[in-house]
Amino acid sequence: MRKYLKHSLFLVAIGAFYCCSNDDSKQDNPETQPVKEASLSLKLASDFTVSRYNAVTIEPQVLIENADAELAKYKWTVKVTGTGGAVKDSVIGDAKNLQFITAIAANYTVDLTVTLGKLVKQASTKVTVSETGKTYTSKALSLIDYIPAPSYNLDSYSFTTKAEVLEQVKSDLVEGNAVPLGTFGGSITTAFDHTVVNAYGKRDFKIQMNEDSGNSKVSPVSVYVAYDANKNGIGDDNEWYEIAGSEYNKSTTVKNYEITYNKPNAGKAAVTGTKDWQFDKEYLKWTDNKTASGFITRTKKWRRYNYYPQWMGESYTLKGTKIYLPVKDVSDGEGTTYNIGTFEWGYGGIRDPSIDISWAVDSNGKKVHLPGIDFVKVYVSTYAEAGATDLVTNFFTHVEDLNFPKAIK
Repeated sequence: MRKYLKHSLFLVAIGAFYCCSNDDSKQDNPETQPVKEASLSLKLASDFTVSRYNAVTIEPQVLIENADAELAKYKWTVKVTGTGGAVKDSVIGDAKNLQFITAIAANYTVDLTVTLGKLVKQASTKVTVSETGKTYTSKALSLIDYIPAPSYNLDSYSFTTKAEVLEQVKSDLVEGNAVPLGTFGGSITTAFDHTVVNAYGKRDFKIQMNEDSGNSKVSPVSVYVAYDANKNGIGDDNEWYEIAGSEYNKSTTVKNYEITYNKPNAGKAAVTGTKDWQFDKEYLKWTDNKTASGFITRTKKWRRYNYYPQWMGESYTLKGTKIYLPVKDVSDGEGTTYNIGTFEWGYGGIRDPSIDISWAVDSNGKKVHLPGIDFVKVYVSTYAEAGATDLVTNFFTHVEDLNFPKAIK
């Protein structure tokens, strides 16, 4: 009897163990939950008002559930009348929020299409753009600053104060005269009387340099732009962005380059070189922030010209991105004839000097989206000498809005 009881208790224990094991097994395998379908909803405010050449931000209310919001694609369009009177949709943006800006006062219907996989939602809003009562010009003729780098052609600006120089440059801009920039770092900053619109998929403005440079060798020029976001009429330090052209990411390009030019000693005897054109090969000393130093040679042809801007004191430093410019002596080492290279796109002084505002990047090289620009800084981003023909420089003429309405020019 006692043996039978022990055997019974053993079977009960085994059964209880398996029951517990089966219960645990059920807990580890819960029922599969049904997959929730993605959903997308979209709303826009019914209307907006703004004046021409000013931006208004349109922020849609987009609700995405059960899907990754980062996968959503946005397309903003506006109705435009093409050739022959045909009305069509023109794409004006592809980001979630739109900064709407236009040069023409009118009533606009702005449509937004949001696509998320197979889901598509659309919404529309009205934008009323009013007149400003002002007249505008296509060119940036308002001078903000001018700091040239050394060059023989600065002799025409034989002033002792910056105020005198700025007055002369202002006059040159209005009259369409070429303004010398010199070698690396030489710059001019001008302002438009309106915001140049960042037209989607188009180039927006062009840099016009001197078309007739005679025997001088010219360099391409780099560009900075600024949008006056706070409307204070100033290109604030945190509003400037560089146009990243074809050379920006090349290994030969030097970011944050600085060069210091020192005023020549007028009483120093000239140090002639081995070539006839080397009138003074130790004329103007320079140093940079990469531990390099050297001299600008005063050539025989321009020996009576003053290369150094007299209003700049004993020395001054210029900064920017330095770009390698191919320069080749094709006169069997005599230094009398040179071939000068060029850049592909994104610069002034090249075959196509038109610029897309969408090429702008911040100080870290990250693309930025600007609704437009108000200020442009053009500067020589190369340092090169071409023997007897002297420094490779350039002359600025003007900056022009490419999409300026023809009817109101």
